[in-house]
Amino acid sequence: MKLKTLLLGSAAAFVVAGGAQAADLSIAEPVDYVRVCDAFGTGYWYIPGTDTCLKIGGKVQFDVKFRRDGWGDYYNGYTVGSSTGAFVTVTDTSGSIALGSWYSFTNSGYTVFPSGHSSDWKFVTEASVNFTASSMTEYGLLKAYLNLKGVYDHWDGKGGEVSLDGAYLSLGHLTFGHTDSPSNLSNGYADAAWRPDHTQNLIMLSWAAAGFGIQLGIEDPYKRWGTELPVYYDAVHMPDITGNITVSQDHWNAKLVAAYGEMDFGSVYMIGGTVEAKMDMFSILVGGAFGTGDRFLGTQDLWNNGAEQWSAWISGKFQATPTLSIAGSYAISGVEYTSTTATAGGAKLVWSPVPGFEAYAEGMAWKFSNEDEHDWSGKVGVARSF
Repeated sequence: MKLKTLLLGSAAAFVVAGGAQAADLSIAEPVDYVRVCDAFGTGYWYIPGTDTCLKIGGKVQFDVKFRRDGWGDYYNGYTVGSSTGAFVTVTDTSGSIALGSWYSFTNSGYTVFPSGHSSDWKFVTEASVNFTASSMTEYGLLKAYLNLKGVYDHWDGKGGEVSLDGAYLSLGHLTFGHTDSPSNLSNGYADAAWRPDHTQNLIMLSWAAAGFGIQLGIEDPYKRWGTELPVYYDAVHMPDITGNITVSQDHWNAKLVAAYGEMDFGSVYMIGGTVEAKMDMFSILVGGAFGTGDRFLGTQDLWNNGAEQWSAWISGKFQATPTLSIAGSYAISGVEYTSTTATAGGAKLVWSPVPGFEAYAEGMAWKFSNEDEHDWSGKVGVARSF
């Protein structure tokens, strides 16, 4: 009995002593762990201490690019009498394939000389990172997007510099910033089309419900008509007005676009559209555009801004296996004033053995009706997206 009393007393003493010691310790603050946010899709997480969800993504890409007659820059040289010339420059408007901007012209008293990388191949490394911040407010979704892109392409004078490749903010149905124009049209699954494909500084109103959508844009016209392009246009008197109507259903979607602008020589416009159908293993897209604004249509390579112009294309994709796809496209464009046409065909093979990685080969050939020879360009590469 005495032993039991002694043990109970000792235990009570330890408890009292321990409680007194714990009372002397400071209470640690709770840790605010990073939590997954599923309100806006996959990949988001809450910024600690806020109700804002953040998503980080990016891409690293390495290409070996090829082009007929090399990668030199072209410019007007000294006077040698009348001559004709044709050249190709790389615009990379799609953000992925360096094929585009084909010109044919006659210089009275000038000739054309190549300069720079004379080989028909080159290595190019690209990397981008993007951030998306989203939160719900009483006025609707508040969103901000930022994309930074760097290209190491020595022969194009890009020594690894990083640039702003897109940035915008939106609240509810309104968007402000630098993003895709509402007048853009998809060219399909392999690049071959003369098409409108611009990112612009704009103000855009968007609305979507039950598979239907509408976008209206007021755009700064400089990037489309300004002096950064190969041709110096006359003054632009007002912002470009653009818009689209979209329909999206289970196995098909459609898009109708329109654009209008004012230049010194008069007004320019464009109307166009695409229809796309998707099945289990095969997808097909057809599109076309008509108007007088070559920078709206994407037919600026035919050098007849203000004349009636048209463009049409068809593209298909076959998913041969879960990891292998084959795509092809064909496009034709023309100018009514000169009866000049241009045709192009493209093909693309993509192998994706694991999520986030792909290896690919793609190429394109094109020809103007007033020239005898075809030109071509292409690339093979690998890319990791996350």
